[in-house]
This record gives sequence, C-alpha cells and structure tokens, in this order.
Amino acid sequence: MSLRPLQARWFETYVPRDQTVHATEVLARTGLVQLETDIRVLERVDESRLRSFVDHFRALAATHAHDLPGVGRQVTALEGEPLHLANLALHCLRVWSARVDYLKAHLEHLRDELHHLQLLAECLEAMDRAGLDIDGVFHKTRFLCKCLFACPKGHVCEPELETSVERIVHGKAHDFLYIAALHEQSLQIRHIIGEQGCQQLSIPAWLAGDMAQQKQALSTRQAHTLAEIAGMQAEFKALRADPEIAQAKANIDTLQWYLEHAAGTLTAGAYCHVTGWTTAADVRQLQQALESAGIHAVIRLPAPPAHAEAPVATLDAWWAQPFQSITAMWGTPGRREVDPTGVLALVVPLLFGYMFPDVGHGLVLVLLAALFSRRWPRIRFLLPCGLAAMLFGVLFGDVFGFQHLLPPLWKHPLDDPLAILAVPMLFGIGLMLLGMVFAGIEARWRGELKSWLLADLAVLLIYASALTGLLLPQAFWLSGMAAIYYLVGSVLLAPADGKLAALPLALGALLLSVFELAMNTFSFLRVGAFALAHAALSHAVLTLADSVESLLLQGSIIVVGNVFAVVMEGLLVYVQTTRLVLFEFFTRFLRAEGRLFRPAPGKPLARHA
Repeated sequence: MSLRPLQARWFETYVPRDQTVHATEVLARTGLVQLETDIRVLERVDESRLRSFVDHFRALAATHAHDLPGVGRQVTALEGEPLHLANLALHCLRVWSARVDYLKAHLEHLRDELHHLQLLAECLEAMDRAGLDIDGVFHKTRFLCKCLFACPKGHVCEPELETSVERIVHGKAHDFLYIAALHEQSLQIRHIIGEQGCQQLSIPAWLAGDMAQQKQALSTRQAHTLAEIAGMQAEFKALRADPEIAQAKANIDTLQWYLEHAAGTLTAGAYCHVTGWTTAADVRQLQQALESAGIHAVIRLPAPPAHAEAPVATLDAWWAQPFQSITAMWGTPGRREVDPTGVLALVVPLLFGYMFPDVGHGLVLVLLAALFSRRWPRIRFLLPCGLAAMLFGVLFGDVFGFQHLLPPLWKHPLDDPLAILAVPMLFGIGLMLLGMVFAGIEARWRGELKSWLLADLAVLLIYASALTGLLLPQAFWLSGMAAIYYLVGSVLLAPADGKLAALPLALGALLLSVFELAMNTFSFLRVGAFALAHAALSHAVLTLADSVESLLLQGSIIVVGNVFAVVMEGLLVYVQTTRLVLFEFFTRFLRAEGRLFRPAPGKPLARHA
C-alpha cells in the first residue's frame, strides 16, 4: 500500500476523425481516463453546431415521445463525422415525424368517417322499420331545409318550431331526428339541437337507390374505410419500430454524451486529437481497449500542457473504498501528501467499535450493509464497523445489552470505567503521533525537510517526552531540551532581518501547539465515555424491562431500546468517529491541495423506450 495518492499522467490519442466519438466512448468505458482539452491546439470540433443539431433533435423527439421506437440494449459503436451524423439523424427524424403526423391526422379523419357511416347505417335500419324512404324524405326542394340528427338515446327533444316538420325514429343506440323547415331557420335548428348533444348527419350523393342498394353501398364503404384504417395502423406500427429512427436516436444519445463529457476533443486534419489524464499503469491498456473495438489509434504519454495540474486518485482497494468519503470530507490529498484512506480502514472501525461494543448491534449493522450496500454503496462502511462492534462486544461481553449471555474476554465497561477511558486516550496519542510523522514524510516530499526537522520535529519530541514523563518522570527533561531546540530552530529559520522578533513568536506558537495537542488528546476521552454510555443505556433498558411483570411489555421495551441504540447511538458514534478523524488526525498533516481524478463516465447502455 502506497502512502502517496496515484498521480494521473497526461495522454494523447490520435484517431481517424470518423472514429472520434467511438474512440472517446471506448476510452471512457475503461474507467482510466479523465478527458480534458489541450489548450495548445486551437482547431476544435464545431461544438455550437453539433449542440444545435442535438437540441433540435431532442425538441422534435419530445413532441413524439410516445411514438419513438426503443433503441435496444446495445452500445452504439458510432463512427463518422459527428456533425454529419447529427445532421443525418435530425433529417431522418424530420421525415419520420412528418409521416407520423400525416398518418395520425388521416387516421383521425378515417375514424370520424367510419363513425358517420355507422350512424347512417343505424339510421337506415331505423327508417326501414318505420316505413320511411330516405330518398323520399330528403329529396331536394326549393323552399325547405331538411336536416338529420343523430342524438343520444332517449335525450332528444323536438324544437317545436311553428313552420317546421319534425319526425323521430328510434335506432338501437341512437334516436334520429328529421326536421324540415324554412332555410332561414337552419341556424336556429342547429343551435337548439346541438345543445342536446346531437350530431348532424349529411346524406352523401352516392347513397342512392332503394333501401337494399343503400345498405349495400354503406356496407361497401365501411369495409373500404376499415381496410384503409388497418393499412394505416400497420404502417404506423412499422414506423414505431423503425430501426433507422432507433439508430438515429441511439446516435444522438451518444453525441449527447460526447457533448457533455468529451466536447473538448480537438481536431487536426484527418485525425482527431483526444487528450486528458489517465491512471493506467501502462499505455498498452488503453491501446488494447481501442484495438479490441477495431479502432486504429496512436497513444502516447507526453509532458502535460504548462500550468496543468495533474489530478490524483486516492486508494481504491476494495477494503479502503468505504472510507474514501471520509477523506473527501476534508479534501483531496496532493501528490506530495499522504493519502490517509488506507489508515482509515483500520482507525475508523476501531473507534466506532469501541464506542458501540455489542455483538447483537454489530450483527445488525453487518446485515444492513450486506442487504443494502449494492443499492446504497455509501453504507458499505457499516460492514467493517459492524464487525468491529462485534469484536468489542465479545471483549466487553454485551449481546443486545445482555451481559450474562456471553462472558467478557476483557471486562465489562461499568466494572472499570478508568480503564475504559484510558485505552482510547492511548490510541489517540498514537494516532496523533502518526499524523505528525506523516507531516514529516510530506515535508521531505515537498523539499521542506529542513524546516520540519528544526521546528515540527521538536513539537513531536515535546509531546512524546511529556507523555512518557507521566510514567517515567526523568523523561520530562527531554521536553525542556526539545523546547529549546524548537526555539533555536525557529530563530535559524527566520529571515536575517526578523530573527529578533522570531523568538517571542516562536514561543507563542510553541505554547499554542502544546495546548492544542493536550486538548486533542483529551478529546479521545469521549471514545471511552461513549462506551460507558452505551453500557449504561443497555443496563437502563434491561432494568426498566425487569420492573414490569408483563412478558409482552418486557419484550417491547427491550426491542424498542435496542432499535433506539442501533439507530441513534450508531448515528452519534459515526459522527464522533468522523469528528475525531478530521479534527484530531487530519489537522496534523493533511492540507488537501490535490485535484481528484474523475474518470469520464461511460455512456449508459441504451434501453427500450
């Protein structure tokens, strides 16, 4: 395990222009590249035009969201000039959408016509039963306006105009109202009848002959209209599964991803210049990925552009991943800083488990991590913390608060509170000493070892000798010698014109450092205090349960108490663990001056719409 974060290296890839998008996809899927623009090359992809094509496609597609075909589950290997591909996809969608709009409008017209034909057929049947002839009723006259209305069954009312003739015939699903009136009354008739929810029927010119001929003509017309509707529905169904549009949509999805994550790709002649940072151990990893996708490319690792800050990747081992988020709370360590993620994999579970020592509660945390870590990866830290809680539960002899189920391998917290408080203080002392050692390592990496040796080392020696003096009083003289060493070193490090003022400043800084170290050390008392509080709370819950006679009530108190302990205590313990790590450990060495390596996200697999 390396103490230093992994520094990414600058890479350049030259690929044929028509393979630009596909190449960026392949590189992104490796998870080893962070795409960035090389400011030294000026010729760029016309991003504004490309984005305009994509945006127009998206806007038009949104108006046909329910009609667009799915794009399948395959990853589209998009090859071709990005601008040409986007324009082609947009053109295909425009042609397709025009045909879809026409079919929808025509289908609506045909369905209206079919409905009208069905009403006419029903009217003919009703008039035939009533002994009426549609030709006789509707023959044209010079002075009269003749109207036929289809009305909801049982809801039609005659307008009762003075100069009109009305007749109602009853069909199976509708009532049909015939009105003959003066021409100037036609608007009044339509208004009155329309308010009743009736639909006016027109008598087409082709509906001629006797009743049998009329019925035959209607039947033929209905069959023809149904055939037209079926044909258009089949065409519409085919359009909704059009593979060309599915491909166009998949291409636009890929180009959208390209715009979001790789728009800084640069072009030069017939080749595309893809650049950025990589954490690949060997350039051959990227080369092989491109070759496996059928892409002929040249990759090299030159010097990065001037003033470009290389990103770094923190420890990514499976056992350290749950604790990357804690490091991220403070920031990203620079290349010349210690990456504490690996150390946290040991420190965080130990602190957490000591404050939350219970076999049963730890088992619950382990089960929660096992059940939900795939859905919520951030809770994976519960697994090592739960195991640590189980370990300390065995040492303290606690199982869901019960102390008699498991004999303690060490002692129960309430039996010796001073020992319970002393152990985490010793752990905290070791942790802070480790932080100061890390600061010395970083000083060497930054070329500041002399400054650390003349000043910060003295603080470490004062702290260590003072603590040792609590057990061996003769060690206290080392603290005095270290203090003098610190003052002398500070004066030596001061500029020539500031050495006189350096001594009192150094004395003040030394007193502040010693005071902070003392306070930080006492902060670890809270670890033991939480262990005692956990034991006291468990004891209180069991005492309360014993005070009632009902077995059901006893069980309820124990269950509620344990649920409270797991949820509330677990949350508080995690907060305290995080606080101790950040403010007592990280403050000793971690400046967080780095920039986190963020691999380009791979384009998501397309799914059926």
